Amino acid sequence: MNRKLLDPFEPEYPEAIEACLDDEYAVKCAYSHSGSLLATARSDGQCFVWDMDTLNVMRRLQHGEVALTGLSWSRSGRFILTYDEAGVCILWDLEDSSVKARVEFESSISCARMHPRDSTQFIVCPLREAPCLVAVSADPKEPPSVSPICISADSVDQKTKAAASTCCCFGKKGIYVFFGTSKGQVHAVHVSTQKIVCSVKLSSSTVNTISRNPRGTDIVTNSSDRILRVCQVVLPAEEGSGSALGGNTMPAKLEPSISATTKIQDIVNRVHWIQAVFSSSGDYIVSGIEHKAEHNIYVWDKFSGSLVKMLTGPNELLEDFAVHPLRPIYASISTFGIIYLWTRVPQQNWNAFAPGFRELEENVDFVEPEDQFDRRITMQNGSIVDCAEDRILREKRAANAAVEGDMDIDVDITDDDPLFSDSDSETSDDGFLLSVAVDCDENLLPPTVTPSSAAVVAASEMEASAVEQGTTIIES
Repeated sequence: MNRKLLDPFEPEYPEAIEACLDDEYAVKCAYSHSGSLLATARSDGQCFVWDMDTLNVMRRLQHGEVALTGLSWSRSGRFILTYDEAGVCILWDLEDSSVKARVEFESSISCARMHPRDSTQFIVCPLREAPCLVAVSADPKEPPSVSPICISADSVDQKTKAAASTCCCFGKKGIYVFFGTSKGQVHAVHVSTQKIVCSVKLSSSTVNTISRNPRGTDIVTNSSDRILRVCQVVLPAEEGSGSALGGNTMPAKLEPSISATTKIQDIVNRVHWIQAVFSSSGDYIVSGIEHKAEHNIYVWDKFSGSLVKMLTGPNELLEDFAVHPLRPIYASISTFGIIYLWTRVPQQNWNAFAPGFRELEENVDFVEPEDQFDRRITMQNGSIVDCAEDRILREKRAANAAVEGDMDIDVDITDDDPLFSDSDSETSDDGFLLSVAVDCDENLLPPTVTPSSAAVVAASEMEASAVEQGTTIIES
């Protein structure tokens, strides 16, 4: 996909369902950083990686027998993190479908996220344990290091035995990590020092999900009180490299803060939200409802909180959805395991390319002009054109264009397009491309013929005798 050929003024939301993928046990989904791959977590303990160009399964990862509760991509798209209800986290290397790290916890995992810059670190939020920062060693024989993070005086409630943290997400550059708690608080924790930088109490309800803006300095939370809150984040940066979420450097007079700027809710139906994420440009909030047998996705304006678009799907309960990082494409999962791909219907405007082009609503019979095959044609302005000379001129122009096109083309130098870049001072990706695994049926292969030892000895003796007699052996 050539990103520079995309329309920068294309709306940020799709219109209709374009394709369906049949995945019977899918419950969660997530796009890779480039948007070329879609991973689905399944209730049978497997993880499927789909190619968005061919709509085929590229990898099948067997996590275990317990249902998966979620997954997370690395920035390069080479590693993927899967976690299940039994408290097992597995970091996969998609290059050879091998397990890079495996960490087990005592309780089910509610949320886990990969570091946006370091593919060897990820955050895990178990249901009945304190959140932990896991670092994978370069040595495969050395086990991963697990560091608990204290976000409150009571990391685990002594009465309910539930953890204080319910969800998490990294900042844009991985300097900070944000935690949502069961008491309606949001904490910003420095990853290196593991200390709380600032906190805010949004409500008395549990924060179910939290997501960051890929192109801004704000986050969006989904609470049990059925209200979506957009929060502006102001945090110090490291070594003057800008704010932690990619904005401008924080002035010295301002203190670290997290403040709610916009509240979004369905006042009429008062429905529960599955999750809330930002659109690819960061100007809209995309949310899905958990209400009866409705498969609806809402698109809200981030600044005013008004409803911009409502996507209505089939009469199937919505399980989860994901937003493409570059294009107005959504992927949603129903309770029947069907993955629906939402996109925009292309509008073909041929007049924009050929001003003299006239669109026809119905077929028109072509009437051949009398002078179509004449040698000389009289134009409307009275000039006479020789068809043979005009053909020779066209051939010369085509030959000159072909000669000019025979120059060397540099395909090794690449430049970043700032329109589709989510950071102004970040390191480039490692350029990982997922190889295609070819499944070949052994029954269709020709049988392998292995000559016997007696035949080999006879052939060698025959060749030696022929050399002595001076004759030539013709191989058949």
